[in-house]
Amino acid sequence: MAKIESLKNYIGVLNEDEFIKLSKQIYDITDFICEDYPKHKEWYFQKQIPRIFTPSGEILFARSEEDENKIIAMACLKKDEEEQKICTLYVSDQCRGQHLGTRMVEASMEFLGTTKPLITLADYKLPMFQPIIEKYDWELTEVVSGLYNDRAKELCFNGKLTKDVNLEQSGLTLTKKPRK
Repeated sequence: MAKIESLKNYIGVLNEDEFIKLSKQIYDITDFICEDYPKHKEWYFQKQIPRIFTPSGEILFARSEEDENKIIAMACLKKDEEEQKICTLYVSDQCRGQHLGTRMVEASMEFLGTTKPLITLADYKLPMFQPIIEKYDWELTEVVSGLYNDRAKELCFNGKLTKDVNLEQSGLTLTKKPRK
C-alpha cells in the first residue's frame, strides 16, 4: 500500500535542488490538466508551493511502491479562515480502484479539519468523482460556467467560489444513486 506523504515534511530536509525536483515530480502527474485549467502550472509553482511554507498550505503525494521516483497521486490543499479547499486531487489511472483516492481524500480532510471541504471539478469529470462525492455526502452548491475555460462547467461542492450564482439557474442536478 502506497504511503501518503507531505511535501512540507521535506522542507529543510532536502537541499533546494532536491526539493525543487520533488516538487516538479509531483506537479508532472497533473501537467495534462492545463487543458482544463490553463493557469495550473503557474498557480502550482507561484501560489501553491509558496503556500506550503505557511500553515495554510499542504501538498500530499504518494509514490509507487515499485519505483520511489514515480509519483502516483497528489492533492493540493488550502486551509485558511475563508475556505478549506481541495484545490487539486489526482490519482494515476493505473492506481484507481485501489482506494488510494479515498485515502488521499481522508488525509486531505484531516489536514483541512473538515469532512466537507470545498472542491470543484469540471462537469465531465463527475462520473469519476461520484463514488467519493456519495461516500462523504458532499453537496453540489454551485455550478459556474466559464470559470477556468469555455468547454466545461465547474461543479462546486460544499461551498461557493463566486457570489450570486443560483444553482437552479444552471440546469444541472446531481442524482444520488441508492446505497447498497
